Amino acid sequence: MTTQKISPSALAEAANRSNRESSGHTDAAGQVDFALDTLNAYASLGRVRTYQERQSNSGNPDIFDRLERMAESEDWGGPTPDSSDDLGVLRYYVNRRFDRAIFEEMVFPDAESRLSAFNSGLVTARQEDIYGLFVPNTHTDTPPWYFRGWHVSGDQQLNSFSKLPAPAAYSVEPSEYFLDWNRPLRFSAYYFAQSFSRKFPNAVREIPYGIELAVDTAVARALKMATRNPGTAVPSWNHAKGEIQLLLPMFFTDPEIPFAALAISRGPESYQAAEIISLDRAYRRARLVARPYASWLTTTRESG
Repeated sequence: MTTQKISPSALAEAANRSNRESSGHTDAAGQVDFALDTLNAYASLGRVRTYQERQSNSGNPDIFDRLERMAESEDWGGPTPDSSDDLGVLRYYVNRRFDRAIFEEMVFPDAESRLSAFNSGLVTARQEDIYGLFVPNTHTDTPPWYFRGWHVSGDQQLNSFSKLPAPAAYSVEPSEYFLDWNRPLRFSAYYFAQSFSRKFPNAVREIPYGIELAVDTAVARALKMATRNPGTAVPSWNHAKGEIQLLLPMFFTDPEIPFAALAISRGPESYQAAEIISLDRAYRRARLVARPYASWLTTTRESG
C-alpha cells in the first residue's frame, strides 16, 4: 500500500497562500464553509454536513460535530446567534489552527505506525488535550491522509507516538497578548473615514464630517476603557497578516453595545490602528488565540 506525499514546504505554502486568500468558499446557498484550505489538502475529512443539513439539523455528525461534543462546553456559534450554523466559529478555528500547526511543523508523523497527529488546542472538560489523528488514505488522486478521529493522549490509538505535538503557538512574546498603555496608538481618523465608511452606521455616515469625529471619540473611549480594565483589549490572530493583534471595542450609536472592533498592531515603539472589523469576525480571530471573556465581545446579540 502506498501513500501520496505532500512535502512540508508545499503544505506550508498552502497555509501561506490561504493567508492571502479568502478564509472560506461559498456553497450553493451562499454560505461560507471553512472545511477547506490546508487541511483539505492534507487529508480527506469524510463527509462534512452541508449548509442545508445544518439548517435542518439533519445528516450524520461530521468531524466538527464530534469535536464539539468532545471538548469542554462552549458556544461555537459566536456572539450573533445563527440557527443554521451553530458551529461556524469552530470550523473556522479547526482549519486555521491546522494551518498554523503546519506552518510551525507541529503536525507529527509516526513513520513506524504510519499515523500523523496534531494538537487541536482544545481540551475536554477534564482538561485533556484533544488531538486529531490521521491514517494513510488508500484512494488515488486524493489527499495523502484520511482523518480517523479525535483522541485524548491516553487513547491507545496514540500510544505509538513517542511525543505528541503541543498546541500551535502564535507568539513566544507574552507582551504581545496585552495592551501596554504607555505606548501611543497611531491612527488616522480620516483614513478610517475613507476606507471603512460603508461599515459605519447610517446615523454616523449621514453627518458631515461625522465618521472622523465618531472614530476619534470611539478610539479615545476604547483606550480609556482598556486603561481602567486591561481585559478590555482582546488578543487575536490576524491570519492574513500572520500577526497578533489586539481588539478594542468601538461604540458609535449605543453607549453600551459596541458596533465593531478596532484591530491594532504592535510596533517597536507604538501601536498602529490596522482596520475596523465586525464583531463576529473579531470573535473568530480572538478564539484562535484563546476563549474570549471580555463582555463587550462575548455578549449575545440579535442577528440581522
